[in-house]
Amino acid sequence: MNNENNFKINRLNKQNEMEIFYDYDYGDLIVLAKKYNWPKFRVKQLLEWQAKSIQSTSEMTNISKDMQAILEQEMIWPALKIIKIERSKIEPVNKYLFELHDGNIIETVSMHYNYGHSVCLTTQVGCKMGCSFCASAKLGFQRNLTAGEMLAQLTMIAHTEQTHVSHAVLMGIGEALDNYDQTIKFLRRLRSEHGFTLSMRNVTLSTCGLVPEIIKLADEDLPITLAISLHSAEQNTRNILMPIAKRYPIEDIVAAADYYFTKTGRRITYEYTLFDKINDQPIHAEQLAKLLKGKSVHVNLIPANEVAESIWSRSEKGTIEKFLRILRENKINATIRYSAGQDITAACGQLRRQNAQSS
Repeated sequence: MNNENNFKINRLNKQNEMEIFYDYDYGDLIVLAKKYNWPKFRVKQLLEWQAKSIQSTSEMTNISKDMQAILEQEMIWPALKIIKIERSKIEPVNKYLFELHDGNIIETVSMHYNYGHSVCLTTQVGCKMGCSFCASAKLGFQRNLTAGEMLAQLTMIAHTEQTHVSHAVLMGIGEALDNYDQTIKFLRRLRSEHGFTLSMRNVTLSTCGLVPEIIKLADEDLPITLAISLHSAEQNTRNILMPIAKRYPIEDIVAAADYYFTKTGRRITYEYTLFDKINDQPIHAEQLAKLLKGKSVHVNLIPANEVAESIWSRSEKGTIEKFLRILRENKINATIRYSAGQDITAACGQLRRQNAQSS
């Protein structure tokens, strides 16, 4: 093996042990500053550069070349790169194609509403859950994102669009609770006085219903909104739509959600995507109403969005409206969710792990 190959292998091994700039929180930067005898104000400067979403040390105009060299030695640069931005022609929605430092590609969606700027974040490269109607699972799972890679999605979009991100939804590619430790670290950084300072009440986490992790999340003192992708109140139908459902019975998921509500006081959101003649009939609405009766919940009815690989079809408008009416007649708080970004395949279920060639 020649010296050039040895160099590449050693560099790759070193990078596997390193983290990106955005993985360094306040405590990590304090440790780094002590290691190199930097004054404490340097930590504040570095956190400010994180907020400005810089991707190279040369952008840090208020630190020395020597300090820049140390940062280049200690960390992986850049954290992620914008490959492409697709802009909706019908609404203020943008889809970002990001390349991670290892060449993997993810998608993130920026949405501007009258109440603020919301970003739909990705937490994994691919997904293990295998939902039959979701594009994210079709190309398989590669790896978890780090907390810093989640944070960098927010800061890069905020910086690119020159706005303050007021809401974050962990509903992009991947199952956030399957990447539990990094997701929790990310959420704590959002709330930190040294971080993004985003209110936990403006954060929503969507899950397929990983029961042990829902219970753990309830005990984390992070009062975020929990959104559970249910899609059927009948176990066999849910098993077909969502293979992960075979691991956790519906009754266990609802019990875990009830525990979450008890611990946090946050109303549970149940997401219910409607598929023609699969889970959209009056009997299905009655089953859902019976399951959730008397609970502090909100049901988001989601007309299925087009996914090329899916075998399921969208329910008709009249069918969806009848389903909604049955829920409301049973005193279940429910609405039909409008899925933004459909013209750029940025709506619910449409995000996927692309590769550079398909970008």
